[in-house]
Amino acid sequence: MKTKTFLMICLLLGFSVSQISGQTLKKDAVVAVSSYTLVLNPDVTMSQFLDFYINKYIPEFEKNFPGIKDYLLSGDRGEKKNQFGEIWLFESVSVRDKYFPTEESEGSDIFIAAMEKMTAINTELGKYVVSWERIFTDWIIK
Repeated sequence: MKTKTFLMICLLLGFSVSQISGQTLKKDAVVAVSSYTLVLNPDVTMSQFLDFYINKYIPEFEKNFPGIKDYLLSGDRGEKKNQFGEIWLFESVSVRDKYFPTEESEGSDIFIAAMEKMTAINTELGKYVVSWERIFTDWIIK
């Protein structure tokens, strides 16, 4: 009985470790890190905004922008404590360049077409946020 239990535990641990290692960052992926200064509508709490963004906005974004994963960040310590940030994880430089061909680019035709599909969710976003300012840097995994 002890041997079967031990083998079962080893099997479960092995499976768990294989799942964790599958979530590593890949070479040549692009991590775009942004920090935002938000002004929420007066009747909106940060909790309401975050709930909307995590549960509605991000799934819609990822559906319309294949090759990009979107992660929400919340500042815990340091200069950006209690502020909002975001990570866009592009599968590769070529995926990033498909949407943003140059650093100065506001977005390619593909990006603009995807944003047009997001009109309804962006309108809903306007119910939460009055304005925001974004600072970003793209980092390539070496």
